[in-house]
Amino acid sequence: MIAAEETSASMKKRTTLLALVLLVTCNLMVFGSDWRYVFWDLDQHPEILAGFVPTYISMGTGYDGLHLIEGRTTEIQMLAGGGYVQRKLWQNPLTGEQITDDPLVFDVMRFDWRLKFSQGFLASPVPGKDLLTFFLGYDGGYNQTVDSMVVGQQRKNNSTQAIKTIDNWFSGYSSSQSNNHYYPDMGKILFTVLFTGVKFDMMDDKGTTQDGVSSELKASWSPSALNNTLKEGTADYYSLTSNTVLGKTLYVLTNAKGRNTFSIALVDRVNLNWTDGNAVPAFAQGPVSLGRKVRGFNTWSYNTQFTVVNNFDVRFCGPEPIIKGIFPRVNLFFDAGYGCGKYFNSTFTGSNFLSSVGVQATLCFFDFIDLGIQYAYLFTGQNFVHYGDSLVFGATFFLDF
Repeated sequence: MIAAEETSASMKKRTTLLALVLLVTCNLMVFGSDWRYVFWDLDQHPEILAGFVPTYISMGTGYDGLHLIEGRTTEIQMLAGGGYVQRKLWQNPLTGEQITDDPLVFDVMRFDWRLKFSQGFLASPVPGKDLLTFFLGYDGGYNQTVDSMVVGQQRKNNSTQAIKTIDNWFSGYSSSQSNNHYYPDMGKILFTVLFTGVKFDMMDDKGTTQDGVSSELKASWSPSALNNTLKEGTADYYSLTSNTVLGKTLYVLTNAKGRNTFSIALVDRVNLNWTDGNAVPAFAQGPVSLGRKVRGFNTWSYNTQFTVVNNFDVRFCGPEPIIKGIFPRVNLFFDAGYGCGKYFNSTFTGSNFLSSVGVQATLCFFDFIDLGIQYAYLFTGQNFVHYGDSLVFGATFFLDF
């Protein structure tokens, strides 16, 4: 009872601190011309209103008043966020081999914060942009895993078994969440990730139209010495990512006010990633998993060291009738991706090729949220939640590129 009260008090303190950070951020953005709003990320819990509302959001502010190089942007970002999300992990806790049914399903109380410095160099052909931007920063976070809110209930996947508690799921493999190598951040973890990189930007992106190219190289490192504070979960990994996006507007029609009436754009992304380490935590596996980056599949599935993915879109953007930046969008996509190497935290190796085609119908809010629905037809590979189904339906919140 005392432990529960301490946990509740600790959660209240973190929530209060996060609220104060966001309040200060909003005040600074209102009263300081060198400050701007920065959206970071959002996520949803599929058991809360079927996943159609965000249950995690992070944001903050950027300050660009330093001007270290005349005419180029120097910026410091301070971001924070928190919420409640679900995770499904698809690895056998004894071997590390990928499983296709009865995943570990649990919830996470998640809090994140970021401090980032960036410096621009040279002028981009796109007005108001830097051609090259070097950046470095620090990500911190606190995650606490808890049993799923739907323990005992059945959910559609390649299994007839009801969702178990975390302890019961591990017990089924004669293992435990505190004594296994493949799920290193179970329990509580206070983590640190250091990152640096460079971005090349010749992309003229107006939301309804995209023309040009942008490319980013990023390296992240999270050593075990910075991640064992709570003596429960741990992290010890590095990640290298290359992300290149090309855009070409085929047609655009605007009204007398300069707002979009109808436009068509082609957008293509090539993403490569290599992630490895002695303890790759779930929060790092999700964004780089092959199942996450090929639409229609499951985050945290097909989790190998190396992935290369091509995402191709044909984007049809409708009118901006009231506010510029808010408009409907229909997106036709074709994705193909390949992953190989060791499955995270194991000696088990594999290779996978995934491909899908589909359509997204969304309402776009400026440059950070695309709220809508998605249908994906899977050419190769399996969605483990909708196992055996070639056509997969889901909610979508934003385009990743």
